[in-house]
Amino acid sequence: MDEIVVEDFGDGIKDLEKFREFGQYSKADLGGEIIGMKGLGKLSLLRLGQNVNFRTNNGEYGIDIVMTPKDFDATMGGKEKYLSHQGTQIIIPIPKDPPRIEELAKYLEKVFGLRIARGIEIILNGNPLQSKLDKMEKFLCRLKGEVDVTGNLKQDKKGRGLVDLYVKHVYVSSLLVDPERNFTGWVNCNNLIPTTNRNEVVIDETYNDFLLHLRQYVAGHFPKREEEVSKDEILIGNELSKLLKNYLKDMKLAPQGSLLLGKGSQEAENANPPKERRKEKIDHEPKEEDYPEYVKQHTQAKTNKPIKRTQKTDYGVLWLDQDYGNEKEPLFFLEPNMVVKNRTNDLYKFALKNKTSLGPKWLRLLPYLSRVAVSIDKKCKDMPREQFNLEVDKACRYFLTRKAEL
Repeated sequence: MDEIVVEDFGDGIKDLEKFREFGQYSKADLGGEIIGMKGLGKLSLLRLGQNVNFRTNNGEYGIDIVMTPKDFDATMGGKEKYLSHQGTQIIIPIPKDPPRIEELAKYLEKVFGLRIARGIEIILNGNPLQSKLDKMEKFLCRLKGEVDVTGNLKQDKKGRGLVDLYVKHVYVSSLLVDPERNFTGWVNCNNLIPTTNRNEVVIDETYNDFLLHLRQYVAGHFPKREEEVSKDEILIGNELSKLLKNYLKDMKLAPQGSLLLGKGSQEAENANPPKERRKEKIDHEPKEEDYPEYVKQHTQAKTNKPIKRTQKTDYGVLWLDQDYGNEKEPLFFLEPNMVVKNRTNDLYKFALKNKTSLGPKWLRLLPYLSRVAVSIDKKCKDMPREQFNLEVDKACRYFLTRKAEL
């Protein structure tokens, strides 16, 4: 590949000094669904080449800009001197490690699929990109400060409560909203803030309000599913839950969240209350309607009631049995306090095999339980990969010691 050329037919670059800046909110006051905010995107182009050439026509004059890791070199001239139409052209000569066309097309159709469905045209090597998304958009809920959440959610028997999350109609990530309900689709909230790498959003007050309202919306529109789990799955779930409970207690970790615990009178942030608080009289025995709509209890032992999909614990973690296939690990943690047993993962099925030569069932899932245990600690987000792996090793040794295997 001799060069990469990206071209648009927009307004062109009008303020050269603002274009030179990065790390500033230079686009925040432009209105509309502007994606960039901090001016870091143009710097990422330098990963593809040592020189990046911007040729622009803003309708009044033209600018030729050459960006290198060290400097911006700009030359101004007539409006059509560098580009014959209004807009901007980006040229990266002799690119290094360019993406394959098929992979790039798939990525662009994913990230900009909603905008393509709404009429924006993106052409790659002469071929217009396509979108299979349903562009129909309706109001879902309103957050504090009159912030609207819109989207397209539909009942789907194969849906697992996982939706595509968009900010300004640009895809950011997939979001598990309510794994107890069969629905799928997409949601858009322009007030959420994508992280710099744009594959997740910042967890702040707006995000928490967004998630709360969205869960309330789906609770009122999509019924829960009722499915039984096998006896072996219940036994291994109880074993894993016991091991994790002891780990969290010994490590003095109390997962945060607002899911009701125990008998429903104690919230997750108070998962380990002092003894005097435990003796307090409960004035109100919770009824079924007192529980959050998205929480389902695990049936107690020795009962004729059918086994349901989740169990509540008394230490701040909600366990769920779900079906994600090999797209997800056999066990994984979801903030703030949910652990998912991915019952259709091949390795999870392997762990349930009744074959003594394979060792204890809990042992087969030990590497994943150890990762879950470390992930619950909020400090793990700031850990380098090497340190995180060392903490996982420590958790693994803890569990083996606890079971007298080490």
